[in-house]
Amino acid sequence: MSVLVVGRGFLGSAIVRALGARGRLVGHARIADPALLHGVRTVIWAGRHPALGTPHWRLEEDLELFCARCAAERGIAFVSLGTRKVYLPSRAPLRETDPLGPRDRYGEQKLALERALREIPELRLTCLRLANIFGFERDAQRQSFMTRLLSTLAREGEVRLDVSPFTERDFVPVEEAAQWIAALALDPPQGVINLGSGIGMPLGRLALRVIEGYGRGRLVVEDPRERDGFVLDVTRLRRLLPHARLEVEQIERAAFAIGRRLAQEST
Repeated sequence: MSVLVVGRGFLGSAIVRALGARGRLVGHARIADPALLHGVRTVIWAGRHPALGTPHWRLEEDLELFCARCAAERGIAFVSLGTRKVYLPSRAPLRETDPLGPRDRYGEQKLALERALREIPELRLTCLRLANIFGFERDAQRQSFMTRLLSTLAREGEVRLDVSPFTERDFVPVEEAAQWIAALALDPPQGVINLGSGIGMPLGRLALRVIEGYGRGRLVVEDPRERDGFVLDVTRLRRLLPHARLEVEQIERAAFAIGRRLAQEST
């Protein structure tokens, strides 16, 4: 039996590579196919509704709910890729049992979706609340920290931060995150699991490693205020996957490699 990954984007593609012969990747247009779930043990929803984070998103129109209902009807496990933004912000490591209280529209909408999934009868749901998953990506439509960083570095020779460079966030290279998600999908534990490094990485430090790999450029701080920092408590993740561990040096090497690749593609 295979693991079906829905969503051909940055993370979905990486998860399928991690799964190898055990994974199958499809786009959103395929989910209405009644034969799609034949032989599937787990569905990983790695897609994102294009209106998420905007006033135009509607819960009832999100295809993740449709796919989850189909999985529930067939007794298939379902893995939803959520976000740390559903939590009430805290300086302490965020635990799965901590209060929820999104501070932006995207977090509010993802929390509404997570709650709707939990209400689907008989759904074997595993909800992963993800840290900042980063890798080499240049998709202008996906406005992540790394896509913005690479865009301005390649175009203007600068990395601009609208926050203090000392702000710490939990980062995981996409290759490691994909391996962990793939491992969990083979035997989904159900419930909520934080998926992160458990390390508070200063944004400026990460950006400088990218610049170092690129071989040129400068870091510009446009706003010195420290905000939106977070670290995930990953105790449950490590209990389930003892190998799901990272060191600061691994995260920095991944950032350096991204800068090196940008330099190679710019020549």
